[in-house]
Order: sequence, then C-alpha cells, then structure tokens
Amino acid sequence: MELPMRSKASNAALAKARAMYGRRLTAGDYRRLAACRTMPQLAAELKALPMYAPELESLNVSLARRAQLESLLRQAVYDRCDSLFRYELSSGQKVYRYFTVSCEVDEIITCLRCLDAGRPGDYLFKLPDFLQQRCQIDLYALTRVTDAKSLLAALAGTPYQKLLAPLADVPAGRKLLVYAEPLLENHRHQALVALAPEPRTGAPGQAPGLRDYIEMECDGSAISNAARLVRVHAEPRWLDVYVRRDCTALKPAQWQSLLAAPDYPAFQSRLADTVYGHRLARQSYSFLKEGLQKCQYAWCRKWLRFSTDPALVMLCYLYLERCEVKNLEHIIEGVHYGMPAEELLPMLIGCDEKEPQGRDH
Repeated sequence: MELPMRSKASNAALAKARAMYGRRLTAGDYRRLAACRTMPQLAAELKALPMYAPELESLNVSLARRAQLESLLRQAVYDRCDSLFRYELSSGQKVYRYFTVSCEVDEIITCLRCLDAGRPGDYLFKLPDFLQQRCQIDLYALTRVTDAKSLLAALAGTPYQKLLAPLADVPAGRKLLVYAEPLLENHRHQALVALAPEPRTGAPGQAPGLRDYIEMECDGSAISNAARLVRVHAEPRWLDVYVRRDCTALKPAQWQSLLAAPDYPAFQSRLADTVYGHRLARQSYSFLKEGLQKCQYAWCRKWLRFSTDPALVMLCYLYLERCEVKNLEHIIEGVHYGMPAEELLPMLIGCDEKEPQGRDH
C-alpha cells in the first residue's frame, strides 16, 4: 500500500536529518582547526571544509575577523535547518516557529554584542529567503542600530519592541546586552515550552517524544542556575525566581530537595539521585553545565538515529548543529587569544566522538 504524502514527507525529513548529521565535523577536523595560530589560517581551514564552503565562499581569508567568521557560521546553521524544515512543515510547523524565534533572538543578541563592543558595523546577517518570510524583525534595520533608541525603532511593530522597552531607561554608557539578554533568553525559553505536549501517562520504557527533549533542555538550564545560586548561598527567594521549573522531568519533591541544599556538595549528592545524576555518572566533565551539555548531546545523538518522531528528530538535529557551531566559536575565540590546542579541545562538546563512517579524512 502506498504511503500517504505526509508519511512520505516525514520519512524524507528523518532521512535528511540523519544524512546531514553524518556530514558533521570529525575529531580530526577539530584538531586541525584548533592547531591554527592566526585568524587567516583558521579562516582558510574553515573555508576548505565542504559543509561550510558555501557560506564562506566569498570570504577573503587574509582579512577575516572574528565577528565575520561567527556571523558566517550562524548562516551555515540557518541554511541547513532551513533546508531540513522545508521537508516537513506539516509536523514541523511549530518547531520551525521556535527555530525562527531562536534565530531572531540570536540576531538581536549579536547586534547588541557588536554595539556594546563599540563596533556596530561588525553586525552582519544573511538569512535564507524561506526564513526571512517568517522572521518578524527587520534585519536590515538592525544593521543601522547605534543605541537603545534606534534598536527599539528597528524592532517597532514586533513583540521585541515591548519586550526590550526597559532598555530605553538604561543610563548612557552602560552595556545594553546585560539588561537585554535575560529578557531575550526568557522569550526563547517560553517559545520552547509552548511546543511541549501534555505529559504522557504511558508505560515506562516507551520511546521518548517531543516533551522529553523540551524537559531536558529546560532542566539543563534550571539545574545549572540552581547550582550556581547554591554555590553563592543565595537567598531561597532568588532560587525560586531564577530557577524555572515550568517544564521539567523532575518531581516537585526532587526540586524541593535540590533547592534546599545547604551547599554545593550537598546539591551534587542530591542531584546524583535523579535521572540527570544517573546520566552525568556516564560522562567526564569539569563543570556541571558542561556535563549536562554532554548528556544532552549523547541523548540527541541517540534519538536522532532511532526516533521516528519528525519533530523530535528536528530538535535533536538543531541541538547537535548548534553544538558544532558553538565548538567552532570556542575555537575562533581560542585562536584569537592564542590558546594552545591541548587546552582548547577539552572545552568542545562531542569532538571526541567516533569518526563518522564514509567520510574522507
């Protein structure tokens, strides 16, 4: 019997996501990149990678700058995810909306980062046409932002104008990103939580779904924030405010125990009895946030391969793709500051993964 068109589209999206992940950077690629000593040398190595060549084609490697490379890497993420989501807008429509919000937040943060550094001209953008049709912000206007007033004018008519309205009251000379980033990240968080279906009541051991991913993503941030606040002995009221628990895999009693920990060792001990503690026990890490990211990377890598839920596979691919670009941003920063490769490589997530099959090295 012939499959319905929706099933065909879903199968195509699953196959495409897995094929795109199979073209990821290898451990050898990361070693070569981390060994670069200058920005032009790094730019030339990045330009030689087939998966980044289209976005870096017009790059003049001898004049390459850090902000320019980071912008082009973001473009690579946009292009790949855009091509994937075209396959499956039927079940991926909500995921695509979240992806669009996430891109908008990233672009505003990047614009503000350039502005705070005194180099507003470094802000660059280039979104795929398919994504620009769904983007709420005028990205051309962001290129002309010089202060809080012009930023709010550029965001006129969008939810971000109201969201970032408090920036108008920031005293002159202050860094705007300090005030804007928490507001923008909360907006991104709410867009992600809006994707979550109601909790399932099925039998234990069933394959994970979209909510399982979202709970893990939200819990990673919440646990990291809680640990940091417990370390500095923050007042309980601040823990309650800054540790978001609106979509979580932990039970209320587990959160109550974690937030009541008198110090960080006690927090670690109590975390060890949770599902995240069991996952962390299988990872090697220096910092809790790093360990949680490694757990999520391993989880996404597994369910990208085995899940049959297109929306879940898309989010898994998006996370793995962002990890790769974040790794490259760490390398760019490391090369910029002259960090040795042996210090830089341990900071990367997933770079020690077994080499993909079928790649030429």
